[in-house]
Amino acid sequence: MKKFDPFSYEHLFYEYKIKINRNEINQILILLKDINTDYQKTTYNKLNILNFPILKNLKKQVTDILDKDNLLLTNNWAQLYGSTNKHDIHNHYGSIYSGIIYIDGVKPSPTVFYDSLFRPYYHKFKKNTLIMFPSLIPHQVKSLKTEEQRLIISFNTMKNMK
Repeated sequence: MKKFDPFSYEHLFYEYKIKINRNEINQILILLKDINTDYQKTTYNKLNILNFPILKNLKKQVTDILDKDNLLLTNNWAQLYGSTNKHDIHNHYGSIYSGIIYIDGVKPSPTVFYDSLFRPYYHKFKKNTLIMFPSLIPHQVKSLKTEEQRLIISFNTMKNMK
């Protein structure tokens, strides 16, 4: 685990290495193949991607990390970006921490996070990496301008009340 604060004492981000195999990646791509939107292919509002049996190893890695901070995995979804796709500035209101699992990519664009003064921080796509950040931090993926592919899983958390 790597802790870091890209905004100097404002927010705490966490970064973890994740193991994901080619079969798991292929399963995610199959689940996304027939979805088309203006922004990107996404399973958001359709299914909690980490509940698929073939992804149980990946889900266990995520829940083991969350357990250490007494957090529960809530909704989670896969997103596939291709050329000209984007994800406008947003946050994840109602969640404690949100996460992005960088799965696979061809020249993938970074995630852009913004501090309270709207100064940007560009987090480089790092394959097989999970990044967690406070859910209220605005972030986006700018419109892609080159032939690239960017496959991620995103998720939200809530406090475990046990």
